[in-house]
Amino acid sequence: MGLLIRSVVDTAGPRRVWITLVLLTATIPPLVVGLPLVEKQLIDGVFLAHRPDKLLGLLGIYAGLWGFSIVASTARSTLGAYQGELVIQQFRQRLLAHAADLSLAYWHRDHTGRLLALYHNDVSRMTGLFSATVVAGTSCVVGVLLGGGVMFQLNWQLAIVTTLAPLVAGGISFVLTRPLRSLARRAQDKAEQLTEQLEENLSGLREIVAFGREALRTNQFATGLRELLQLRMRITLANSAFGVGQSVFSFAVFLAILGYGGYLVLNGKTTLGTLMAMRVIFDQTFMAAKQLVGLSRDIQMALASSERVYSFFDERAPIVDREDARELLTVRGAVTFDDVSFAYQTGHTILHDLSLNVEPGEVVALVGPSGAGKTTLVSLISRFYDPTLGRVRLDGVDLRDLKLASLRRQIGIVFQDTFLFSATIRENIAFGRSDASDADIIRAARLANAWEFIEGLPSQLDTWVGQRGVQLSEGQKQRIAIARALLRDPRILILDEPTSALDARSESLLQSALQNLMRGRTTFIIAHRLATVQRADKIVVLEGGRIVEQGRHDTLLARRGLYRELHDLQFAGTEETPETRNALPSLAG
Repeated sequence: MGLLIRSVVDTAGPRRVWITLVLLTATIPPLVVGLPLVEKQLIDGVFLAHRPDKLLGLLGIYAGLWGFSIVASTARSTLGAYQGELVIQQFRQRLLAHAADLSLAYWHRDHTGRLLALYHNDVSRMTGLFSATVVAGTSCVVGVLLGGGVMFQLNWQLAIVTTLAPLVAGGISFVLTRPLRSLARRAQDKAEQLTEQLEENLSGLREIVAFGREALRTNQFATGLRELLQLRMRITLANSAFGVGQSVFSFAVFLAILGYGGYLVLNGKTTLGTLMAMRVIFDQTFMAAKQLVGLSRDIQMALASSERVYSFFDERAPIVDREDARELLTVRGAVTFDDVSFAYQTGHTILHDLSLNVEPGEVVALVGPSGAGKTTLVSLISRFYDPTLGRVRLDGVDLRDLKLASLRRQIGIVFQDTFLFSATIRENIAFGRSDASDADIIRAARLANAWEFIEGLPSQLDTWVGQRGVQLSEGQKQRIAIARALLRDPRILILDEPTSALDARSESLLQSALQNLMRGRTTFIIAHRLATVQRADKIVVLEGGRIVEQGRHDTLLARRGLYRELHDLQFAGTEETPETRNALPSLAG
């Protein structure tokens, strides 16, 4: 019951729309019930009594009631549709906002397929709770009570038959529909799994084709579709069984009305008009009771979606501002790791007792084998994750004592796999600073060596880059990413091997852009190619989540440790040249 109340209140929307819908809904049943009462007067008081003088007046009343009912029904449908779309929009905005609040620490263990299923399927289902419980429910309850009362007023003997039967049937059906909630939840969970599979198959299509696994992945997806079909067919069959049962029951009661009512008419105990009115009102009352049963099914289905949506809303973000967190106003750029350990999952520690001091403006290169913890280490600086043990400090202040938004405004990141949004070049460069002018954007593009190719495009800054920047080369995308970071003007810079996938010319252009980007900033470079970091102020060598060496290039080579081993493996069969030695000539400055 608590979930139902929470869902109804949340989906109620603006109070004025809610009140208007309820008032319109409560108005319709009296109008509809009034029609058969006018028909009774036409039969008994006009046709059988031979009173043509009353005909036009009653027809006018009949037409007026019918017209008002049509206007009220149309208004309710229109407002109901508006209310439904409004609530869907609001819930989808809430889903996206909450997904962003959960941060990378949450999505490291969950799947985006869950969010997609909630967004596309569950929100639409659960938003029907308002219309099902309040709007349609009000109409049905008023219709049943009003219809029953009118029938008792017309003829209490017939009313007993016509009112008790649908109430009993409705109560039985309400109890029998409860298992549908479990079936609906299972069907929606299966649909979510299929959404995840589809997303994975599309994202990994290149690998699937390359390894000849099309048939395997297709068969796995087909198996899931068959399981979903079976669940939905069970729901459909249950609904069909209820529908058939209701139709049989309705027909049996209809025959009883005709038989018993005909007997009363033939014996002069009631009038023909009363019998006809009773039959029509019974149809209306039974239809309202039938709709209530249908609403009970809809409510159970919607509650299954509500459980899924609210379970997601109840997920708490692992990275949040403390109550006393303070705004980060000025930044020197000193970063310190104090005995930091970190684990994504309990028992699987990635970083072990790691300590590191970085001075303002220093360029620090992080090197080491794959899985050594380089990306995890820099992720702690942006508070994508918090240390399991120890702390990370900026200018002596624990990052957890700073407001997240103000911290991240001071950090620029250029990833190895650049992500561009399906928008213009201008929008992508200005993504981190919406108030930037065209002059600011062009200046950042020039410093990133991106203006040379942007200027040659027909639409220049207004060029649409396509999904994930598909219209641009890897080098062009990386320079756009550097321009984006430059425009933000961060004090701390994180570079995740941005040149690893580029050809020699693109890498040369990018190195020059990186030189502009790093000037005067505290910089962390995750490096796989050692030629790119030989002039860094400090090279930190990680292995197994621990710092095993740190120092400058020449010092580390002389130690003949892991750095020397990695260096010799990369440069085996080649000689170190001034070009490789000076790949980033101004890192120290």
